[in-house]
Amino acid sequence: MSSGYDLVVLGGGPAGYPAAIRGAQLGSRVCLIEEDRLGGVCLNRGCIPTKTLHGLAHLIELAQTGQESGVSGRISVDPAALMAHKNKVVDNLVNGVRKILKGRNIDIVKGRGRFVSPGELEVENYGTVSGRSVIVATGSSEIELPGMEFDGKTVLSSTDLLDIGRVPESMIVVGGGVIGCEFASVFNAFGTNVTIVEMLPSIIATEDIHIVRFLQTYLRKKGITLHLGTKISSLEQTGDGVKALLETGEDISAEIALVSVGRKPNIAGIGLEGVGVEVSKAGITVDRGMRTNVDGIFAAGDVIGGWLLAHVATREGVTAAANALGNGGEVDYSAVPTTIYTLPEISRVGLTEREAKEKGIETDTGRFPFAANGKAKGLREEEGFVKWVASKEDGRLLGLHIIGPQATELLSAGIVALGRKLTAHDFADSIFPHPTLSEALAEAAEAIEGKAIHIL
Repeated sequence: MSSGYDLVVLGGGPAGYPAAIRGAQLGSRVCLIEEDRLGGVCLNRGCIPTKTLHGLAHLIELAQTGQESGVSGRISVDPAALMAHKNKVVDNLVNGVRKILKGRNIDIVKGRGRFVSPGELEVENYGTVSGRSVIVATGSSEIELPGMEFDGKTVLSSTDLLDIGRVPESMIVVGGGVIGCEFASVFNAFGTNVTIVEMLPSIIATEDIHIVRFLQTYLRKKGITLHLGTKISSLEQTGDGVKALLETGEDISAEIALVSVGRKPNIAGIGLEGVGVEVSKAGITVDRGMRTNVDGIFAAGDVIGGWLLAHVATREGVTAAANALGNGGEVDYSAVPTTIYTLPEISRVGLTEREAKEKGIETDTGRFPFAANGKAKGLREEEGFVKWVASKEDGRLLGLHIIGPQATELLSAGIVALGRKLTAHDFADSIFPHPTLSEALAEAAEAIEGKAIHIL
């Protein structure tokens, strides 16, 4: 039994462990409770392992195009080595988090925690932990569909797929959202025959329509089959895999199926109802300071719903810690970046044209293709484009959308531009280094006024 903490954090993922660290930085005595591995889904079963595999898939795609430029050689995929590399990266980062927590004198309690009172939690096989404030950061988990329950063999969750240990010959992806499309891209590059089934008219429906159309065309060009606006009537196991019956009457067979239709907050079984914390279907209800309706209890990350992004969770976690310890502050969601690790990459910050229209804002747009960028041509990564959305009234930049090489790295300039409320002229008036991919950002901004140099 431990008591007397200033701050207790329930959950050691990308919201929880930064919250604990910030609490320690503010001079408080902190306890972190985690029932599994430190780092949560992000480090162990999400962001890091999937992006590690994405990086390897990107290398394979580049190598396959090398022959056109005078570089040739046999390309082979060793599944065991791929997975071993992924596991090594994950283990190194998890151990790094542990060292930082220990270095900050944060007590780590392993076990599942449950509220017994607003300031006290009982941890299985440990005892009770109490503190003046508690932050709930228990994350989220995959949604299972009736009739498509995960069995870890042929009907897989994203967690199952990361531990598959082989490259399947064929795969049905149920759900064309971010996770489904990322895995489809990666395993397509590894050599898997991939089919995506999405009930909506398009994949990744939250993104800019021009980005979506480009990605759909590209995926089809790479051999990925898309069934859009289509539901699966049934998914059954066969002797050598799975068979999906579509509502259209068509059936699809594959070695495995990845079911990726969203995530749900981990709010069950942690005693929230007993201490009166308000929850909804989306998760724990909080204000922008991450306060719940119960004094002394805060929440952050996927468990509160909303963006379900690791970088947002981290900001929410450190904000929760600051407020729990009397330092104040709120999370600003006005310029949240999103990154999608398909091949090619997609990134976005700010409004789409549609969203601006819904807000009653008239817009101008500027686009610039990577095919007209010297660095992209030299890298043999000419697919994609940059698109800015700006206010027609004053030219202020409202949104940046990128599909193409290093899109997720290039986005940072857009985050700063929107945060500083720059106009298209302000942004493009700077001198960008040449030859770089970043020049495409400047040319797209200039294209808003028809002044881009390298396109007609």
